[in-house]
Amino acid sequence: MLSGSEIKINTKISDGIKKITLRILLFSLILSVYLYSLCPTVYLIDSGELAAVSWTLGIAHPTGYPIYTLISYLFSHLPGEPIKNLNLLSTLFSISTAILIYITATRITGNESISALITAIFSFSPIIWRISITNEVYPLTVLFCTLSLFMLYSLKDSRTFYFIMFLFGLAFTNHIIIFSLVFPLFFYLTFVYKPPLKKILIGFLFALIGISPYLYLILRTLAGAEIAWGNTCNLQRLFWHITGRQYQVWMFSLPIKEILNNAKQGLVFITTNFLYIFIIFVFPGFFYLFKKNRKKFWLLLIIFLLNFLYTINYAIPDIESYYIPGYIALLLASIYGLYIFKKYIRWFVSIPLLLLFALVNYPSCTLRDNTLGLDYSFAHISQLPENSLLISSYWDIYAPTIYLRKVKKIYKELVIIDKELLRRTWYLKYLKNEYPEFYSSAEKEINDYLSELYKFEYNKPYDPHIIQNKFIKMLERFVEIKETTGVYFALPFPDYDLNSIKPDYYRIPCGLNFWITRNIQTCPFDFSQLEIKHPAFINDPRLKFNIETVKRMINNNINYLTRTGRINEAEMAKKWLNDFSIYK
Repeated sequence: MLSGSEIKINTKISDGIKKITLRILLFSLILSVYLYSLCPTVYLIDSGELAAVSWTLGIAHPTGYPIYTLISYLFSHLPGEPIKNLNLLSTLFSISTAILIYITATRITGNESISALITAIFSFSPIIWRISITNEVYPLTVLFCTLSLFMLYSLKDSRTFYFIMFLFGLAFTNHIIIFSLVFPLFFYLTFVYKPPLKKILIGFLFALIGISPYLYLILRTLAGAEIAWGNTCNLQRLFWHITGRQYQVWMFSLPIKEILNNAKQGLVFITTNFLYIFIIFVFPGFFYLFKKNRKKFWLLLIIFLLNFLYTINYAIPDIESYYIPGYIALLLASIYGLYIFKKYIRWFVSIPLLLLFALVNYPSCTLRDNTLGLDYSFAHISQLPENSLLISSYWDIYAPTIYLRKVKKIYKELVIIDKELLRRTWYLKYLKNEYPEFYSSAEKEINDYLSELYKFEYNKPYDPHIIQNKFIKMLERFVEIKETTGVYFALPFPDYDLNSIKPDYYRIPCGLNFWITRNIQTCPFDFSQLEIKHPAFINDPRLKFNIETVKRMINNNINYLTRTGRINEAEMAKKWLNDFSIYK
């Protein structure tokens, strides 16, 4: 017969095994859901460019993301398809963050049921889930945000303070949006723990060490990186790149009406990420902190407000991920809110809710079998004649071609140009390296344009009419050079510049492009070879837009083929469109 002490020991062992088992099940479930919904290839927007930058150890669009590039370079060269490795890297970043969320919640509440619930809210929220299943820089930013706040609960000595300062610097080398968390947290550490001036100065040295990966941008540019966005060859251009100078036209220049609309959409988006009902725990959480720990109350509130006010004043399409620091602050506040109701939250409550989050948000988040990001771009180039020219003004068409050319090493014989990037001097240098023969043939027109573009880029007096005139002349020269081999425009939406080029030339629908030719000719296109897989879930406005542009362009083909008497080809196009449109 067991003694009382032996029974207690056995009970503790049993409870310990149960807790470990439940933790394993929790994180296994999250990982399994992420892997099941993982994007199988290149996705939309920056995916193709980031993958190519990772593979070639290049320099990405502003703000450069050097720490992500260095980590992802190693990961992309592991055995297997590079893009799949990079998508998996995002999953691993998010799983690591989920573990930190769980540990932090357990430290605060001592209740692992609450920890499981808050981890589920985090892991299966759209803002986190969507970036965890495709190659993105944001999962690493989420990890930095969470780790910084986690260290707040571990600050015991100087070494921890120095590590936090180093972490602040390192976080800036991934995404500058981290400022809305780092600045309030630094002032919190300074005023609450009151470190001596010497300690603060040493801390700044550690922060400088953390931020030093930005020197990578200069070093790789000077070393001749294949992709060197921004031409960060000196400190001035490095500063421009880090601060996102080219995007500042969309910052803090919006009318009040648009800011208020952004605020409304932002609040709805944040509420959605708490599955609406669980946002209510944020309010008792802030109330609890106001009563028990007012300094943390102000810290989390300021992080949220600073992040929110910055984000609603910025006008870019993929703005959702900019809410991450504010979302993490609210999530931490909600832990305190759940703590108030801890006696009602048990495993038999947490587990069903965890499954509910996954099931409810799956349709809006999954990218399982979603190949449209690559298919859409590939369809624009797969049937182009050898040595032909494609000019596009849409990033979702152009970015995946960088991956195809740099990583897959295919379609290198085509000249593919992003029209909008031609407004940056670095891109013309990139084209010179990519297509030296083509560049040489247009060098006079390019140099004429560059002489004016430099004035614009370096804030010197310039005449916009002269720049635009030379811009069009350069583009027309591009058309003339490739006229014999084939010139194509990708026009998913009206484009004033491309419509101004050779206005007397015909624009003939040819697959998803327009063939630019001075004479009416037959444009051969085999619709039986057009492969675009319709995704099972259309859960992204940009995804929906791209699908609609495909349908619209195929209808243009049908109308043109019918009008010119090519009835059999028109019927093939109709069949393709019908099969694509009725996808279930």
